[in-house]
Amino acid sequence: MPRSLTKVGLVLLIVFLLPAIFYSVRELQTAQENELLIEEIYNDQLEAILFSVNQYSEDIARSWTRDWSNLLQDSLWQNSEEFNQFFSENYAIKEAFIMDSLEASEISLYSNEGEAFFSVSQEIIPQIIQAQRPVVHRLFNYRENGYLKIEPFFSDTSSLEFLVFLPTASSNPTTIYGFILDPTVFVNDFLGPRIHAIAQEELIISVHQQLAEVPLYTTANHVKHGISRAPRKPLWLFPDYYLTIQLEEQEAPTLAEQRFRTNLFLIVGLNAVLLLGAWFVFRTIKKEIELARIKSDFVSNVSHEIRTPLALISMFSETLMMGRVKSEEKKHEYYRIVNQESQRLTSMVNKILNFSKIEAGKHHFHFEPINLNEVVTGVLESYDFHLKNEGFHYHSRLSETELTINGDRESITEAIINLLDNAIKYSDEHKDISVLTGISADQYFVEIQDKGMGISEANQEAIFDKFFRVSSSLPTKPTAPSSDGSPRSGTGLGLSLVKYIMDAHKGTITLTSYPNKGSNFRLNFPICYRVGKLIANE
Repeated sequence: MPRSLTKVGLVLLIVFLLPAIFYSVRELQTAQENELLIEEIYNDQLEAILFSVNQYSEDIARSWTRDWSNLLQDSLWQNSEEFNQFFSENYAIKEAFIMDSLEASEISLYSNEGEAFFSVSQEIIPQIIQAQRPVVHRLFNYRENGYLKIEPFFSDTSSLEFLVFLPTASSNPTTIYGFILDPTVFVNDFLGPRIHAIAQEELIISVHQQLAEVPLYTTANHVKHGISRAPRKPLWLFPDYYLTIQLEEQEAPTLAEQRFRTNLFLIVGLNAVLLLGAWFVFRTIKKEIELARIKSDFVSNVSHEIRTPLALISMFSETLMMGRVKSEEKKHEYYRIVNQESQRLTSMVNKILNFSKIEAGKHHFHFEPINLNEVVTGVLESYDFHLKNEGFHYHSRLSETELTINGDRESITEAIINLLDNAIKYSDEHKDISVLTGISADQYFVEIQDKGMGISEANQEAIFDKFFRVSSSLPTKPTAPSSDGSPRSGTGLGLSLVKYIMDAHKGTITLTSYPNKGSNFRLNFPICYRVGKLIANE
């Protein structure tokens, strides 16, 4: 059987587990590749949204340059209402400046209060422009080609941002124009409404300054601290600031990571189901193999059990039929043996039938007042020849008190016979059996003692399971052959029937046994009658 189970296990491993492992590994690799692709597509889509935000911010700046250029073409622009309106509507612009050339021989600054000479910005602007001369030369090239390009400039000593541009319609080809902006006002008041319109309560778009934990602006309901892991893109107008975007309520793990974890969980769950199914199939096959072995052993054991009484009945009946027995006393003895063996054979058949009824739930007991001493005496009388024929010496010590219980006579007789059969089967060198009855505490008992091979402590609970036989598992004598060298006979049903009978009588069965020293089985019955009177619940 172990070799058969090993083969079954290998087949299940090859058929179920190995394909499942290969499939899982492949699916995990594919899932990871797919999720990376999804994440890339997702980031591209988010970056497209960020591009639109940046495009909108540049459109605002271009509209400023257009309006400012129109104002410069008006000779009365410094005193016009359009001038004041320009700065009041575009209040993110703190100042506008005009520098005659890269050498900055003349700088004019303007704000909503008019022309502002001697401003602090007059000292900062030339420094910033001179520090980035290549960028300014590139702006001149753009203008020569008829293209307006806006470049952001910033100062390390100021929180303001500078936008430098060269209008294509300027009359002076060396003049440089620019705006000085407040990024906080621009982001919150000018860019914020557009960002909210794009987010639509489905996305979280935030504006951060480099290395700042708290965003300058966000569409989230709660401001979250820490550097975001969401896709980011710098603001074109303010390189020191960047935009981030993510799904609403999305935490640190990205969408792809969450999907990968979900797929991993599903694959692990699928493997668990496959393992459970393989284990169930293996367990079922193991049971079927075990049942097949038990069936084979059962048929073999029953055949062996029946063969002995049939051989005796055949031998003695044939002797009587041929007239070889002359004395009436000997005939009577042979008739008695034939009768006892037929009863023994009947008992075996009844044991199998009773077990079948028990399994089908159709077994019924007929309870009546019976005397345990009388039952034990009847069993010993019917088993006298069989015990002596097997070479056993037996003695009984019955209680002087009448042990009357409420029980089924036939079932209790069967229980005692089963215990005697076990004592006969598992006794080799010391063929000595004792049968006792008595009173212990509030119970009547019947005890069968033998000096046979005994039962190990590890098997003492399992022996009452159906089909379990100690002969196949005793550590000291693994095969436990009989005295003639043949395997131990038995159906493996005897003790399970005894347990069932005792449970039906609300009694117990106790065992005291040591390997190679013998076993004591005691049947304990509750006392229901005393001196012919029924005692309730005693």
